[in-house]
Amino acid sequence: MRFGKAPVTESLNPSLATLLAPLATTLSQRYGKEAIWAAAAPGRVNIIGDHTDYSEGLALPMGIDLYTLVVAASRDDDRQLIRLFSAEEGEAELALGGAASRRGDWTDYLRGVLALYEEQGAAVPPMDLVIGGNLPLGAGLSSSASLELCFATLIETVTGHALRPEDRALLCQRAEHDYAGVPCGILDQFAVSFAREGAAMLLDCRDQNVGMIELPGDLRIAIVDSGVRHALADGGYGARRAQVEAAEHLLGKSLRDARPEDLTLIPDKTVRQRAKHVITENARVLAFQAALSARDPATAGQLMYQSHDSLSRDFAVSCIELDTLVAAARRAGALGARMTGGGFGGSMVAFVNSSDAMAFEEVVTTDFRKAGFGEAGIRWVTAAAGARSWALA
Repeated sequence: MRFGKAPVTESLNPSLATLLAPLATTLSQRYGKEAIWAAAAPGRVNIIGDHTDYSEGLALPMGIDLYTLVVAASRDDDRQLIRLFSAEEGEAELALGGAASRRGDWTDYLRGVLALYEEQGAAVPPMDLVIGGNLPLGAGLSSSASLELCFATLIETVTGHALRPEDRALLCQRAEHDYAGVPCGILDQFAVSFAREGAAMLLDCRDQNVGMIELPGDLRIAIVDSGVRHALADGGYGARRAQVEAAEHLLGKSLRDARPEDLTLIPDKTVRQRAKHVITENARVLAFQAALSARDPATAGQLMYQSHDSLSRDFAVSCIELDTLVAAARRAGALGARMTGGGFGGSMVAFVNSSDAMAFEEVVTTDFRKAGFGEAGIRWVTAAAGARSWALA
C-alpha cells in the first residue's frame, strides 16, 4: 500500500488530554502564556526487523501509546528565537533565521528539524514551548524520532508549511544525521509518522512503502525496560552500520538481495556475523507477517525469540539485562520476546496471551530482581496513531 495521508483523530484521546494539562499549566506559570498550539507523537516499538532499515530491508513496527507532547504560544517581543522548557532537560533557546548549529545535547534534534524547515522556506515565528510526555528516554522506543516528529508537525501547523508524511519523516531522519550525529535508517521516523491505531505496519525500506497489519485481539504487548540507557551517537550504532556497509561492498549488492550462501564470500568473521543477522532478519520479518496473516501467533512468537538470539549473538547489540529479560519471558510462557530498537540497552517487547499477563509480570519481575538488576519496568501498550498537531484556540 502506497503512503497516504497521516492519520487524523476527530477528538483528542483522553490520555493525551491528561498528559497535556500539566504542560499547559507550566507554560502559563513559567512564561505567562496560554497554549495556542499542541502536538503529540507516539513512541514506537519494533516488533521484529531491527538493523535492517539502513540496508534497504524490512521491518515491522507499530506506534505505541506512550508520547512526546508539546504545547506552544507565540512570543510578543522582538527576540528571534524559540524558547523551550523540559522538566527533564531544563530550558534552552533555538535561534531563528538560519542560525542553528550543533550544541552536542538533546536540542540538536530540534535544531536540525528547525533548520531544515527554514531551509525550505517555512517562516517559523518566535514561540515559547513546553515539552513533556510519558515516553521514557533512551529505552529503545524512538524517543528521538518522537521528539523530532512532534516538533515537525507543530511547525507545520503554526506556519502552514505542510509536507507529505514521507517527506516529513525523511526531513527528520536528515536532522538526526546532520545535527544529532546518528546515522539512522528510516525505520523510526516512518514508524512514528505513519503509525495507525490498532495496527502494526510492514515497512519496506527500499521502496518506502508501508502496509498495515492487524494485530491479534487476544494478545497483549508488553514493553519491559531494562533500565540500561543507551546513546546511539556514542559510536556502537555507527560501527554496526559501517560493518553492514562493508559487507555490502564485499558482496557488491544490498543485503536485501543477499542470501545465506553469500556469507561464505565475506572473509572477516565479525562482518560476516553482522551480515548474517540482516539477511536472516529480513526473512524473519516476512515469515512473521505470514504467521500473523495465518492467525498463528505461536509461530510469530518463535520468530521473535529467534530474532533476539540473532541480535545478541550475531549483531552483538544486546546486553546481559536484556538477555535476562528475554529468558524470563520465555520461562513465563510468553509467545515471543526480543530486544527492540538500536540496542546497547533499552527495552524488550513481548507477545503475551491475555490470560497469562499476571503470571508474566510475576515471573519477569522476580527473575530480573534475582539476577541483581533491580525492578523491571513493565508497561502494557497498544498500537497508537502517528504524530499530529492542532490549534487549541
